[in-house]
Amino acid sequence: MAEVLVLVEQDAEGALKKVTSELITAARALGSPSAVVVGAPGSADGIIDGLKEAGAEKIYVAESDDAGSYLISPQVDVLSAIAEQASPAGILVAATADGKEIAGRLGVRLGSGVLADVIDVKDGAVGIHSIFGGAFTVDAVAKGDTPVFSVRPGGVEAARRPAPASASTSRSRPRPRVR
Repeated sequence: MAEVLVLVEQDAEGALKKVTSELITAARALGSPSAVVVGAPGSADGIIDGLKEAGAEKIYVAESDDAGSYLISPQVDVLSAIAEQASPAGILVAATADGKEIAGRLGVRLGSGVLADVIDVKDGAVGIHSIFGGAFTVDAVAKGDTPVFSVRPGGVEAARRPAPASASTSRSRPRPRVR
């Protein structure tokens, strides 16, 4: 089953935001959820178990002292580097102001389509949009090898499905590319 990258969202205290579990649940429709944590050294230590409990089968941790010094460049750099190596079935981010900008930059960098503000995803790179105040839903298909989805918080009901005990964690210390 293909890997699906999920950008992890944390609150100011470093705890997992609810939308992260929702993204992991949505990722299961496309393949095997892999959580991506980008932050300062040690920022992932308290959330690894929570990510596994939510169903992340693999966890990438990119820690850097500079991660907090830049708005979104570190997340874009890390996600694009992993996507180039792993060839995931898709990338999911939260449909927040930062998440939508990350999605747009990733789409440009990877040459893939971006479906913004979806309420769910389906197999085949399909995003479901709520339109006309929720009166209708429409399906949209993303183009490209690695579609990027920004998923609306609260759009997907989180369904915990703990990952197998063999779930792996990989750590790196990247330096953000500043242009």
